[in-house]
Amino acid sequence: MKQISKYREIRNNFVDEEDHKVYIDAWKTKNPNEEGSVIAKIDLTTYEVEYLDERAKRDPYAQEMIRETISDLKQFN
Repeated sequence: MKQISKYREIRNNFVDEEDHKVYIDAWKTKNPNEEGSVIAKIDLTTYEVEYLDERAKRDPYAQEMIRETISDLKQFN
């Protein structure tokens, strides 16, 4: 049985240059007024993942996005 994500949309397009981390932002609905939240941060050098939302560790969509982001970082570094 396929697991369903709790997130409607996840993005990985914010990089904090001072912190040297990519932020994984998520939204639960398609409501344009909804404020997204940071669910994880990925270190640009070590690729270590810091989870701000523990549920993201088991969420299939979040894990897919995190793996994709790390793969992209490794490819371009």
